[in-house]
Amino acid sequence: LLDKTLEEAAHSRPQQLSVVPAKKQSSDVQLPISPNIYYLLAGNLSLFYSTLLEVEHFRTIHHIFVAVLCIFVLKQIIVDSIEEGRFVLDFEIFIAGFRQLPTALFACLCMFLYTLFVPYQALQIWSGCLKMTRFPNLLTVTLVVVLLLCHAAVLGFFPIYIVVYSNLGIGSRKIVLYEQIRFLMKSYSFLRESMPPLLHATDQVGKISPPELSTYLYFLFCPTLIYRKSYPRSCFFLSVPQFLACIYFVNFLMKYYFIPNFSNMHKQPFTIKIQLLSIFDSAMPMISILFVVFYFFMDCWQNIFAEILRFADRSFYKDWWNSTAFSTFFRSWNVIVHDWLYYYIYQDFLWLIGERARAGAMLIVFLLSAISHEYILTFSFGFFYPVFFVLFAGTGVFFNFVFNDKRKGPVWNTIIWICLPLGLGIFLSLYCQEWFAHVHCPLKEKTFWELVTPRSWYCHP
Repeated sequence: LLDKTLEEAAHSRPQQLSVVPAKKQSSDVQLPISPNIYYLLAGNLSLFYSTLLEVEHFRTIHHIFVAVLCIFVLKQIIVDSIEEGRFVLDFEIFIAGFRQLPTALFACLCMFLYTLFVPYQALQIWSGCLKMTRFPNLLTVTLVVVLLLCHAAVLGFFPIYIVVYSNLGIGSRKIVLYEQIRFLMKSYSFLRESMPPLLHATDQVGKISPPELSTYLYFLFCPTLIYRKSYPRSCFFLSVPQFLACIYFVNFLMKYYFIPNFSNMHKQPFTIKIQLLSIFDSAMPMISILFVVFYFFMDCWQNIFAEILRFADRSFYKDWWNSTAFSTFFRSWNVIVHDWLYYYIYQDFLWLIGERARAGAMLIVFLLSAISHEYILTFSFGFFYPVFFVLFAGTGVFFNFVFNDKRKGPVWNTIIWICLPLGLGIFLSLYCQEWFAHVHCPLKEKTFWELVTPRSWYCHP
């Protein structure tokens, strides 16, 4: 039913809102208004709640997974209670990870206030003076340059300074960095969606009316990166114990698997056998982390804000686990970010260059995504080790073109589920080794080559 509705909405869409608008032959070239048919619907429930849990067999699998999790946690609680003589709920790792959390939240508040008022006021000034000035292009360029400088200062250098010099925990750093990226994407979407209608209205008689501040404020909180003046509203009931259970399970795996397995690995000689065993042993625990983090962030966290704001469209992800092609997996894993990359990077690049450059546009999207992820990981962990960049921008691009949408059948889905755990195992194993190498082998002299050379390659005291 959803596929049919989307197809009907796509066919009923005006022709000028095509995916890649043709370039105008005249010199008056204007930005296209990006379409988004998802927000034209009445709203969609989360896939997990609307479809999967409606199937009795899937509900049973879900219950089995929860039961196994409870058994593992109960076993460890009982063992710790017997050894300590009391009931133990250890959250030391969680507390250490979110060290200096008030400082991180203060930085997020500063970035939020800047993102709320400065881009909005810049748009107000630009729209108010657009008809009165004799040099509209000069006004536009001046405001764009000023806004870019402000963005570079507040949404660029300020969060980096907080992360580097405020002694934040890994979790606190990630909060600042994710909010930095989110506000950059949100402010760009707001300006990108608001400016074309104002440009189109310059030829009309009457006052140009920019968006209201209330719509922009709502957009900064709602779980989407595509700005619209209005969204479908609804209200559903959602419980949050699963959200807290996910946090505990991540803390549980960190304490009883990752730290014991990798904290003393630097004492062993660096051999291919040890590295391969480490990667394969990390694959299954990392898949558990993948499921938990995915459910924690893409379902629980997004739905909590959707509940508070009565945001109806819960299409935060698609059935990526059924993908038979990596291209489908990348599109389905995170629909929120995918929509932003598709409309503002991929589609606008094709609008500027032409439809023949689809491969180039796709490479730019992959490169931008890989750089953003590596930026977050580098400043979160405090060291440069571009494992994720190589896996994403190298292997990911290769698999995207080789395992494309033409691949069908269960065999290809099996191949994806072989590659995914192995890639996650490589990521987890190498980053954990590098983290503990920095703990046990601190730098004596901070030179450029010492900072960019992986410490785990030579830290074997």
